[in-house]
Amino acid sequence: MVMLNSLALTDALLCLIAAWLASKNTLAVGYRMALTMLAIPALLGFLRFSGIYPLETWHPLFTLLSASAALPLLAICVLAPQSIVATRKQFAIIFLGAAMLLGLLISGLGKLRIYDQALGLLSMLVILVAMIKRNENTRALGAALMLAGSVLFVLKVSVPPWLMPGDWLHLGMAFGLILVTSEVLVIRDLPSAQEIT
Repeated sequence: MVMLNSLALTDALLCLIAAWLASKNTLAVGYRMALTMLAIPALLGFLRFSGIYPLETWHPLFTLLSASAALPLLAICVLAPQSIVATRKQFAIIFLGAAMLLGLLISGLGKLRIYDQALGLLSMLVILVAMIKRNENTRALGAALMLAGSVLFVLKVSVPPWLMPGDWLHLGMAFGLILVTSEVLVIRDLPSAQEIT
């Protein structure tokens, strides 16, 4: 019988939320690709921490790639939603490929893990500042949750005792992503003026 610990449960939650958001056709392709890249390490984390299929090396690898590429792509989509990286599949793929390769070279082979962690934190901070400047409070709260979860993870905070540092990262990312993409989903789901008349 499989016993699910807190890391498996919160990774599962993050995976489900990121995958659900990535399935929304109302989001630009850049958003969907970034969200998919965030769902993959969460799925691998669930499989690892639940003991269903322990992938000791795959989960850290995809976590590294996610921080190096997915979070910067998400930041680009939020800051420049009309950019070719946000709206055109081939440019989003090129960006992700280049960012993942750079992350793999610097953090993976170069063993400089501060690179992907700093890049992920910087991406979330940029989203937070941009949303505050635009007075988009809901999305700013989402970015703040993502950033807070990541900071608690980096500081290895495990309060309350049944939550591990990784749980804060997973929960902050999961609920933060919902709020960061919420207004984009609502705006794109609303009928246009031409459809109304």
